[in-house]
Amino acid sequence: MKQRPLLVIFFTVFLDLLGFGLVLPLLPHFATIYDASKAEIGLLMATYSLFQFVFAPIWGGLSDRVGRRPVLLLSIAGSTLSYLVFAFAPSMLWLFISRAVAGTMAANLATAQAYVADVTTAEDRTKGMGMVGAAFGLGFVFGPALGIFAGPEGQLVVGLLAAGLSGLDLLLALVILPETLSAEQRGKQRSRGRRLARMVAALGNPLIGPTILIFFLVTLAWSSLEPTLPLLLGEEPFNYGARGIAGALTFMGFVVAFFQGGLAGRMARKGGEGRMVLMGLLFLLLGLLLLPTARAVWPLYGVLGLLAMGQGMNMPALNSMISRAAADDEQGATLGVSQGFASLARVIGPALAGALYGVGRALPYQVAAAFALLAMVISIRVAIAHIKRARAERAASAPTSD
Repeated sequence: MKQRPLLVIFFTVFLDLLGFGLVLPLLPHFATIYDASKAEIGLLMATYSLFQFVFAPIWGGLSDRVGRRPVLLLSIAGSTLSYLVFAFAPSMLWLFISRAVAGTMAANLATAQAYVADVTTAEDRTKGMGMVGAAFGLGFVFGPALGIFAGPEGQLVVGLLAAGLSGLDLLLALVILPETLSAEQRGKQRSRGRRLARMVAALGNPLIGPTILIFFLVTLAWSSLEPTLPLLLGEEPFNYGARGIAGALTFMGFVVAFFQGGLAGRMARKGGEGRMVLMGLLFLLLGLLLLPTARAVWPLYGVLGLLAMGQGMNMPALNSMISRAAADDEQGATLGVSQGFASLARVIGPALAGALYGVGRALPYQVAAAFALLAMVISIRVAIAHIKRARAERAASAPTSD
């Protein structure tokens, strides 16, 4: 593998997710300074994911035509601009503009993955993609952690720090990042098909559809926390500022990373992905129901740990199940479709949760718990169907007596 370009790609993806998480501890600040409603806070979070969802296939297709390097350089430069707009935003309108630009530029994940595929051999491909996954997870952990530096001028400080890091990434990319597609390759646009049509077709697949639906519901439930948890922590009885909120979110991020990176493989080998998903969904369901009842720090962190453990179990197990159900020559397309559903859930979840929080602070968590419960029901049905198929196959293969 070409290590130096891969390190630039790692840093780029890391900053994409850093940009998503850095606003979370500052949401109560926006509500106070800009007099934003709970629904507007939810829409602010959804804006990032909406533009990311729309532009992901556009960046990918453009990189096939003009090359990886110009697309990556343009997206990194745009990210730098979005952080500067965020730092100096004088109104909610400019915050929405900054999040729209940030989401558009963070849609370069498909281009980053394509770059990794270009510079790795088949034997090193998994390791290279693992670097992208690690950057994705670490960005979400350290994005909220930037809020620890946030004081009275938190928005300005966080925005300028992120812009500085993104500017450094742009400089490194200009110096280190070579083009990986030849002129001949750039002249051949790859056919991708219509994204929505592929998503609908995947739901109709009896082997993959139910698991993708579970994946969508889990992401929908989890993303409901993104705009509402900072608001909940900023109110009575906790009254956390940006630093307290950042600490709580960073704690959750480390728990998720620990389960995904440290325990997921062993749990799957011991009990299977299906059982792991059911346990993760149970933790997620209980955490969502208990969250609005927490009135002290230790119960709060216990519930946050429960939620993070559930997510840390669900995501790797569901991705593995989707991959196992897909044909060998459709792995990339199928996982791409599942990520499309995840992006769509991250649009719907925050917008819905923000609106519900304005009605009652427990309501978004109750609705999210209903999504988790529905996912559990589907998981149980999938498990039962799997057991019946296995029994039928064993019965069909058993020798018959004369």
